[in-house]
Amino acid sequence: MPVRKHTTHTSTGAPKTPAPAPFLVIHALDPECLNDCGNGEYTATVGACGLTRDDGTPSQDGDVLSIQPDGSPQTRPAGASGPFERLVKTSGGAVYRPYGKGSVTVIIPLAQDVPNK
Repeated sequence: MPVRKHTTHTSTGAPKTPAPAPFLVIHALDPECLNDCGNGEYTATVGACGLTRDDGTPSQDGDVLSIQPDGSPQTRPAGASGPFERLVKTSGGAVYRPYGKGSVTVIIPLAQDVPNK
């Protein structure tokens, strides 16, 4: 029986395309980052996470997440707890609604539990 030899075809000028990731990684808020503001509302400490503050400076250690009226994320200094920084915990995640009824509502993944405590 004849044996077929394997040949490799390569293109010298073709760009290399990385293989797709085997799974999607979703970043979520850690339940240990929540600061209780009372009335079922919280702020989330995200620290120096790569976002910017309202003045354009990089986020710093201790900063809290702040969702703007257009839904974009920023940070504010530790201890800030205005309407843009407050969230409620739901089964769907952390819900922000900066201006209250009728305004933009944003859901951010919130882990219910974490390992390595």
